[in-house]
Amino acid sequence: MLSACGQAVSDDPFVTAVNSIRGGLFNRDTGGGAAFTATRDSLRESGITNPVMITRVPARDIAVGLIDYQRNRGVTVWRSTDGATISTAGGVLLNTRGFGTDLHSLESAPVEAALLSGGPAEYSRVFRAIDGEGALQRARLFCQLAPVGPERIDVLGRAYDTRHFRETCTADGTDGPLFENDYWRGPDGTIWKSRQWAGPELGYLELERVIN
Repeated sequence: MLSACGQAVSDDPFVTAVNSIRGGLFNRDTGGGAAFTATRDSLRESGITNPVMITRVPARDIAVGLIDYQRNRGVTVWRSTDGATISTAGGVLLNTRGFGTDLHSLESAPVEAALLSGGPAEYSRVFRAIDGEGALQRARLFCQLAPVGPERIDVLGRAYDTRHFRETCTADGTDGPLFENDYWRGPDGTIWKSRQWAGPELGYLELERVIN
C-alpha cells in the first residue's frame, strides 16, 4: 500500500513522489465541494510520469487522483495514495474497491466493442453485486449506445478532440433507464473523459485521464 504523509520515508521514488503531492491528489469536501488541486506541473515536478485518472465521486464528496498502478490482460488498476482502486478495460469501468459501498463488477467487453464500432449499438452487460446477506447476485442489463457528436473537451488544461457517446442501460422490472453513461473518445480510441455508473449507492464516477 502506498504510504501517507507523515509516515516513514519510503525508499521507492514513485511512492515518495506521490506522497510529496498527496494533498493535491486526494481531496475530500471541506464545505465548498471537493476539488482536484494537483496540476500537470505539480505531477511532473514530483516525478509522476505514470498516467493519472482523476476520479470525482459526488456521492462521497471525493476528488482523487488514481495512479496507473498495474496492467494485466487489458485491465488497468488505478490506485489512490490510501489504497482505493478502480479497474478499467479500454476506459470502461469494471469495479471499485475502497470507496465504501463498492461496485463489485460490471461487464465491460460489450460496450468496448460498441465504442470501437463507432455507431449505434445494442447489447447486454452483466452486473454483479453483493447483497445484504453477503451473497453474490447477478443481473443482466440491456443497453444501447448512441453517438452524440464531436466535442472538444478540456482535461486538466489540455484540449482533446473527441466523439461523445451516450450509453443507456435498463434492467427487467425497472421503470426507465437504470443509468446513463457518457464517454468522450479520442481518434486513437482513448477514453479521455467519462461519467460512469458505479452501482446504486456509490452513484456515478466522473473520470478524466491525464497523460503528461
